[in-house]
Order: sequence, then structure tokens, then C-alpha cells
Amino acid sequence: MPRNRGEGQPCTALAVARAGSSVASEPWPMSLADYDLTDLTLFERGFPHDVFAIHRQDAPVWWHRATPHTPDGVGFWSVATHGETVAILRDPVTFSSVGGGERPRGGTLIPDSPAAGQALNMMDDPRHQRVRRLVSQGFTARMIGPLEDELRRRTRRLLDRVAPQGRCDFLTDVAAELPLQAITILLGVPEADRHRLCEWVDLSFDFRDRAAFEETEATRAAWGGLAEYGAALVAARRRRPGTDVMSIVVHAVLADETPPRLTDDELLSFFFLLFAAGADTTRNATAGGLVALLQPPEQLAALAADPAGLPTAIEEMVRWTSPAAYNRRTVTRPVEFHGHALRPGDKVVFWEASANRDERVFRDAMRFDARRDPNPHLGFGHGVHHCLGANLARLEMRVIFTELLARLTDIELAGEVEWTRSNKHTGIRHLPIRYRARRT
Repeated sequence: MPRNRGEGQPCTALAVARAGSSVASEPWPMSLADYDLTDLTLFERGFPHDVFAIHRQDAPVWWHRATPHTPDGVGFWSVATHGETVAILRDPVTFSSVGGGERPRGGTLIPDSPAAGQALNMMDDPRHQRVRRLVSQGFTARMIGPLEDELRRRTRRLLDRVAPQGRCDFLTDVAAELPLQAITILLGVPEADRHRLCEWVDLSFDFRDRAAFEETEATRAAWGGLAEYGAALVAARRRRPGTDVMSIVVHAVLADETPPRLTDDELLSFFFLLFAAGADTTRNATAGGLVALLQPPEQLAALAADPAGLPTAIEEMVRWTSPAAYNRRTVTRPVEFHGHALRPGDKVVFWEASANRDERVFRDAMRFDARRDPNPHLGFGHGVHHCLGANLARLEMRVIFTELLARLTDIELAGEVEWTRSNKHTGIRHLPIRYRARRT
């Protein structure tokens, strides 16, 4: 593969804040070639925005050679900028979510995935559109709207538990708990099972003591537990359907498809996707959003004084945190892209977390601005694979922050933010805060 034409050129970018922090990072080597974007040590303190500032400036599209850390041992095209990322998302024919060339099972992760073609986020049209229309029945305003009062009641109950203590782990006690309860309601999963399922997902997403997507006895057990649980849930919904999303999907009929219903593998992939997305991404946008609002805390105080600004602030939280750091496609046909010749079968990894800090698109891109408008972030994706649960995530975040600001004041960090170890999901394990309860 050719070297990227920006590789090795000197970088003139100034040091920028790392992972949303207002503290500048240490000086870095001056060439993008000095970095391995598949080495997870680079992501242990959150997303390395300093490195991607170099990527955007020196080589927006860059050939990333395989290293000892790279899954599959195969290099890939790395895309760091907003415009190029949007171009990929707008051309799902050339950039497939399934595969291309001699790579029939590509998917959306850096390593090729056996779920490609079966999971909704790893399908191409026309089947993707048909399945999406079917699945979207569970995310209509009619399904989600009635949840608001219930989510508000549950959030108040969570805050009732922690308010008298004066401190808590905001991630585990609030930011993770409400989305987890919400997704169990939507899926019809017994609430008593939620923490066990979440632990299995966390083992799969947080590469604490292993390379990215390296299998261990613990991860095999986690995936086995999820598969067994999902299969039992599908079987139960076949026997006795309810009004939950899984029941809708299990019994829906796809016109002009053979077979007309989703297969067991597709249903299982849908369960994995929905539960994992519902349990992981919203909690990280919520927790990371609070970290951003506390640096400096004036923006949090401004929101408390004017909660009507929350919808705009939530969009900025999603841009700032970008919980799904990257996605991947596979090239299906020869194409010239940003001065490079891409071939069928090539992997293309686009970093939405970097695109959301692109200086060409966002004024003062490295500054969190709760009043930013317009805000064309890609935190919920773009195009045919725009996040199905985006409105649910917005609702959950709006409810959490509305209730939080009404109940607690003088909120500040009470310790170090502990980040997950992953280049796929920018997540937080623990977020200790202290505060005072408002008088009611």
C-alpha cells in the first residue's frame, strides 16, 4: 500500500486538550507515523484528541500499516475529518457495512466480524432499510413518549438515594443506571437481570487487560451468557408476545424477503446491538457531558439557571463525548478518495470522535460550548445508519440533567475520572463527584 502523502510531514498544530480536559497534554512526536491507533495504551485516558489534531492537519486520510496491536494483522485507511467522514456515510454503495472485494464479512469494527450482514448496523440496503423499518416500530414517538414520566420518576428515585450522602459515583449511581433501566423496559427484560447483562457487555467493550477484541476465558463466558440469554428471550417472545420491542421484531414480517421473518442469528444480533447500545453509549455521553460542564463549572450553573437550554447543551455533550469513537466500512469498488486509490476489500476506519472536533466545521472546536448552534456533529451517525435510538438517548439525557440540576448544587469532581480502555467506545468507568442537596 502507498504511504499517505502527509506521512512524515512536520506538524504545526498547537497542543490541545485531551479527552475533554482543559489541561494541555504533554508534547508529542511530530509525525503521525509515530502513532499506532490500534495500541490501546493511547486511549487509556480517554480519546487522544492531541493525536487526532495531527491526523486532521497532516493527513486527513492516512494508510495505517498493520502493527502487532492491529486486529486481523491487516492495515486500513484511517479517516479523521468531518467532510471525508460524511462522504463515506453518504455513499454506502462504495463503502459497505457488510463487506467488499474478497472480504465478504467486514462489518463495522476494525477486525472482520461474523455478524456482518446479520446485525442491523452491519447490513446494507435494501435489506437494511426493510429491517430498519421493521425495528423502528419500537422507537416511534408512540412507544418512547410515554416513557418520559416513568424515566423522570426513576431518576428522582436514583437521586433520592444519593442526595443525602453529599457524594457519589455519578457513572454507576445515575448515568449508567437510568439508561440500563430504560433499555430493560423497551426490551421487556426483567429488571433483576440488568446488572448481570451489563457486566457481560462491559467485559466485551472495556479491554482492561487485553488487546482490542482479544478473546479470553472471561470474554468467551460473557458472550456465551449474552447469547444464551438472548436466545431464551427470543424463544419466550415467540411463545408469548408482549408490547416490547423484542416482541415486535420477533413477530414482524418482511415483505418481499425470503425468509419473511428475521432469522435466529439476526434476532440475537439485534438483541446484542440494542442492549449494548442502550446500556453503554448514553451513559458515557451523560457522564462525559457532566465532566465537560464542570470544566469550567460556570456552564453548569448557567444551565441550572436556564434549563430551557438543555436540548442545545445535550447536542454539544454528544459532540464532545462521541461515545462511539469510530466506525468502519469496506470498499466495494475501485475509488479515488482524497487523493488515494482505494481498492475493493480495503478497510476504511473513520473516527467520528475526531470528525466532531474538526476545526474546519466547528468554530473553537476544542472548546465545550453548551450554547453551540448550529452543531452538525456525527455523534448519532449520519445517513442510512443514523442512530435508531437517538431520540431515546436525548430523552434520557434531558430527564437526567433536568432532575440533577433541580436537586443538586455546588457539584464538583471528587477524584480522578477513570476511563475505559478502548479505541472503539470512549467510556467512563467511574466518576466521583461531591455536591450539596438543594432544599426542597
